[in-house]
Amino acid sequence: MTKFFFLVFTFTLFLCSCISQTEQKTISKIFKEDDVRKAGKLLQSLPMGLTLLNGTNNQADTVFVAVHGYASEGYEWIKPLRKIMQKGFQLYYYRWDWNTCPDYAERKLLRILEDLIVDKSQIDHLNIVGHSYGGTLVAGLADETTAITMSIHTVAAPMIPYERLINGCANFSGYENMTIANDLFQWRTVKEEDGAFKNMVVDPQIVNIPNSTVIELPPQFQDGRRLGHNWSISWVIDNIFED
Repeated sequence: MTKFFFLVFTFTLFLCSCISQTEQKTISKIFKEDDVRKAGKLLQSLPMGLTLLNGTNNQADTVFVAVHGYASEGYEWIKPLRKIMQKGFQLYYYRWDWNTCPDYAERKLLRILEDLIVDKSQIDHLNIVGHSYGGTLVAGLADETTAITMSIHTVAAPMIPYERLINGCANFSGYENMTIANDLFQWRTVKEEDGAFKNMVVDPQIVNIPNSTVIELPPQFQDGRRLGHNWSISWVIDNIFED
């Protein structure tokens, strides 16, 4: 048994008692499955809301929350989630209805996080990572004040209204010149390499948010593979934990 699979097995033993046995089995299968596409389907079969993916005995003061994007199949998250777990942090995955508008979705997630902070009083910092439309959601948390500090990471995320949002979410005006109360990191892909953005007239990732940090991703991984929309989250998590 590899060290990682041993850790997964150990984490499963310590999962919150509120998680059903079926969910515990699903979580265990996710991180034992070699095929990331199959693992992604299992990940997206978890119930809506916040699910703890590993043990409560891990670094409980600093917690990671992963938020998927629109129509996510989950596979893009498997490698990044494994990386976070290997680093020993408590990790939650947030499944949500991607057909809702950013302002409503952000308020709902904020309430859930506030409940988590109250329930888990040992938490003193949240790292929230949102990919694609999930990044649009979590960007709204950057101007929220909670009882603890938060670091918000938006990855390949539309930060301005685009066609789908213009048609369905008239109240969403984007994040240009937003005043932030938390650390905000904008991880931007190269538009021409990003399948979600390359045909758009304007790069929807680009906004000016004072006091935020912008990180421009390269067009390729070091091995020459294209660094596009879905795999951007792997590059980001690797760089967050870069030694």
